[in-house]
Amino acid sequence: MKVLITGAKGFVGQNLVASLKNIGEGNDKIRNIVVEEIYEYDVDSTKEQLDKYCSDCDFVFNLTDVNRPKDQSEFMEENFSFANMLLDTLKKYYNKCGVMLSSSIQATLLGRYADSNYRKSKLAGEKLFFDYANEIGINVYVYRFPNLFRK
Repeated sequence: MKVLITGAKGFVGQNLVASLKNIGEGNDKIRNIVVEEIYEYDVDSTKEQLDKYCSDCDFVFNLTDVNRPKDQSEFMEENFSFANMLLDTLKKYYNKCGVMLSSSIQATLLGRYADSNYRKSKLAGEKLFFDYANEIGINVYVYRFPNLFRK
């Protein structure tokens, strides 16, 4: 299996990369999968790399996330625009691989958090991925992390 991890240098991404490398090297005997290649994509990666990875991958973990921007508008601009670019690139190569989207439990919050830009961007991202799944006919998995903090 060839796996694309966006946000590979982030907290969750680094740990996922390490775990998949252990599996690929045969050090994790619990999981019965074969990891051929791990494509690591992050903010310093190029559009050409994303093209190559999207043309070749068997599964995508989309962990890209802006969670502490300088300006509130960056939540939607950064999170949503990258998600669009990722899905458009997969479509470009007719890649119908499964996709996992990292979201946040905050997407479900009401009350004082209901109008937060972060919540809105997470809900919009989830909708985008579910719409993509319906359009393309693939599996999309949304994992809402509950209160995830870096060490």
